Amino acid sequence: MLVTVPLALALGFGGPNYMAALAIVGVGGGVFLANPKAFILGFLTLIALRNFVAGGDRMRMGGFDFDLGGLVNVLATGIGFVYFLVLWKNPFKGRSLTVPYGAFLGLFAVSIAWAPEDRWSSRFVTRLAAPFFTYLIISDMLDRKMVKQVIAAIYASSAIPIVYGFYQWATGQGNDITEGYVRVNSSFFHPAHFSMYLTFLFCIAYAEFLDEQRTNRGLRLLYIVCLVLLEISTYTRISWVAMFVCWVYLSWVYQRRTYLLVGSILGAFGLVAFGRGIVARMSDATTVFAEQADMYDLNTSVGWRLYFWDELSRRFWDHPILGHGAGSSVMLGVELFGQEAAPHNGYLRVAYETGGVGVALFAWVLLTMLWQGYRLIRRRSYGGLTLVSHVYVTMTLSYVMLNATDNILEYYEVAIYQWAILSLVEYNNLRAARRGFIEAARFEKELEVDEDEMVEVDEQIRADDEAEAERERSKAAAG
Repeated sequence: MLVTVPLALALGFGGPNYMAALAIVGVGGGVFLANPKAFILGFLTLIALRNFVAGGDRMRMGGFDFDLGGLVNVLATGIGFVYFLVLWKNPFKGRSLTVPYGAFLGLFAVSIAWAPEDRWSSRFVTRLAAPFFTYLIISDMLDRKMVKQVIAAIYASSAIPIVYGFYQWATGQGNDITEGYVRVNSSFFHPAHFSMYLTFLFCIAYAEFLDEQRTNRGLRLLYIVCLVLLEISTYTRISWVAMFVCWVYLSWVYQRRTYLLVGSILGAFGLVAFGRGIVARMSDATTVFAEQADMYDLNTSVGWRLYFWDELSRRFWDHPILGHGAGSSVMLGVELFGQEAAPHNGYLRVAYETGGVGVALFAWVLLTMLWQGYRLIRRRSYGGLTLVSHVYVTMTLSYVMLNATDNILEYYEVAIYQWAILSLVEYNNLRAARRGFIEAARFEKELEVDEDEMVEVDEQIRADDEAEAERERSKAAAG
């Protein structure tokens, strides 16, 4: 209430055009206070439809300038403060990312003091904060029932983006023509956002398809085919690569080598028969490096990126320790191109805006993310307890790759799903640590887990052991 009520009054005072914002904040805050779990499940659905909310007049209040869709991250950040300050929750217990990401986020927040412009600096800091607070709240209220509900909410919320994406594809609509390609963006602001969202959905759906304990495999396969087709229609090259890596990783760890062979054959045939646009899109990136080509041709997506990255790298040395301040890379885009432009490289952005200290903190965050997924996998590489860990590892690998050529660092409407899955990974790790299957981390030792939860863990491990024994017997009989 300390955050939502003042914010609602401030927005409502602006006049009739602000009443939609007042309704979003008021209803959202009310649902959260009445039933936090219902709010989180609804919030995950709202994220996928954010661009539908983003129409209408922009709101300008001092240094703030955002549309109605921008209230999504403002609401998440505000409620995060309410949840942990008013209800006095401890954000450090049971959460591996609180310290490293808190330090990373804090550095960006402090850097607003020396940033060249207030609007973009505050906007970026809020975007970094939204998925973090969502992760804190979800992880605080998880139980065995809500683990399934979060996955179900992610699936359910994907229905409209998928259907709308196919509608755009069939009608030739979508993003403006980019280098000769009409790129489908569905309910997201840009095709890159949509493609990354599809990649994360693929990680979940394909892992569950490979899990022998899952049912409705035919429907799951159809869902995966829809994701792949839409991924192709976004014409986002780095997301193609990320989805391919996730496919190889999951097929390998679930010992489906045949899927790799069959998929490779079908993929090669598809490229020859129908993939002229895919091949052309991938070839566009290589022509920039041709002997006679201008590597800094601002009319190509690769050329302007290289030019931008070269300037970021060169000017980094002007302030190598703490950088130029949050949002400063966008202001550099104004200087270079005459309009606000993000650098499309998360690593160079962090380096330019927060210097070497920010790079070190970002590395700490990424390594901690990977470590959480790896903890359980390295001990038990099969069974229901580790499925979500495999999903999360592929999501994090995708996140690492996508940061190399795009702005996923600020795409909170995509990152929020990865953070939600991270909370499920930590929950599974906590349960496994309580039964001695993995070592307990320091941040987990003071947490209590219901005994009913432990009974479920015992039953799951027993079922996993029996399934593994049956697989070994089947291999021996076949041999």
